[in-house]
Amino acid sequence: MPPRRQERGIALILVLIVLPLVAIIMVQLQFETTIGQQLAANVLANQQFKYAIDARVRQIRLRLARDLKNDNEGAQSQGAYDHASDDWGPDWEQGGTAVMVTKGDAEKGDDITLYTEVIDEQSKFNINLLRHTDPRRRARATEMFRALLDLFRDARYGDFEDSEWDVREDEAQQIVEAVLKFLEGETRDERVRGGEIPAPSNELRQNVYTVQDLLFSHELFAEKRLLETFTDMETGQRMPSLGEYLTVYGSGQININTAPIAVLRSVFRSEEGRADVAKQMFNGRGGFLDTDEDEENRQALEEEREQLRQDGDEDGLEETISLYTSVNDLIQNVDGFRDQGFIRREELDLARDFTVRSNVFRVRVSARRQNFVRQQVVVLERHVNGTRTWATEVRAITVAELPQTQGEEAPTLDE
Repeated sequence: MPPRRQERGIALILVLIVLPLVAIIMVQLQFETTIGQQLAANVLANQQFKYAIDARVRQIRLRLARDLKNDNEGAQSQGAYDHASDDWGPDWEQGGTAVMVTKGDAEKGDDITLYTEVIDEQSKFNINLLRHTDPRRRARATEMFRALLDLFRDARYGDFEDSEWDVREDEAQQIVEAVLKFLEGETRDERVRGGEIPAPSNELRQNVYTVQDLLFSHELFAEKRLLETFTDMETGQRMPSLGEYLTVYGSGQININTAPIAVLRSVFRSEEGRADVAKQMFNGRGGFLDTDEDEENRQALEEEREQLRQDGDEDGLEETISLYTSVNDLIQNVDGFRDQGFIRREELDLARDFTVRSNVFRVRVSARRQNFVRQQVVVLERHVNGTRTWATEVRAITVAELPQTQGEEAPTLDE
């Protein structure tokens, strides 16, 4: 074979070997570049989410502090009280259980929607009452806890349909006994988390750090998903978490302006108290149950408010907001509390068991961009000099776990 032809053959072989190698290297470089861009985009998205959530939490801190200052300034003339219509409450009237705010450009796909929930921790039953130093108070708290377990998913009052997720009376008793042992440290699980929490009053013995710790006290917490909020696939109804009604923060007094109906019902021993008196307490502060009667009242109130808005009557609109300015308002507004015999039989004490003031709040901010969701939960205690953080948690949640909201339009983040 002539030398030149042999050289061309060798060159062709080298080209055939090198080209695939170059192609492989180019594909690898392109892959690494794509991964790098995606990682950078994820880091940027995480930072954007972090800043958006932090900004929202700072806003809520300021609102809580401002509301406390306003309460203190107006305490002499109108009393100091907390209610969902306060500064720390929803941004807009149709906010539902959460408030949506949007920051960014939707057309560019970089908008972030924030879902904000501010939950009054003192609207809940304090499980530390189960270890109160007073035996009678401790026994009464045990009754309330048992009732709450029995009621919070119960179909008795029409709030829910019959479901496998409801806690039966015998199961409630089992859970109460297990939780009491758990709080005493008899059935501790090494997985239970510890952490700093507000120091309880001298009358309370705190031995659990979060409500979620109760998951390790009895198997029914896992079997019945008691500490989860989810949708029952058979009935399509939302199953609330027991955590919506329990807390480890505060003095043990229940804020009658913000307490859920299940908590108010658990206060009473008698069926009369749970069915009628608790409903009067709930309606007396402007709450509406899922009944035909309450739905008619709700619609009538909304029509009245809409007319007042059209007339520009801000004072009249303010007067349509119902709330308790003092626990003594229960005596004036709720029939059951006018009967001292009823109060004694229920072993209730207005000043001891109830309040209209709250200083510990759980702030839950969920940020969403398309299907990417991040959530931060902060427990704040406010005081005259600002707010103190007792707990904070960052969670990755799914779109299905976002809180429900009403209305289609959302206000902007900027205030």
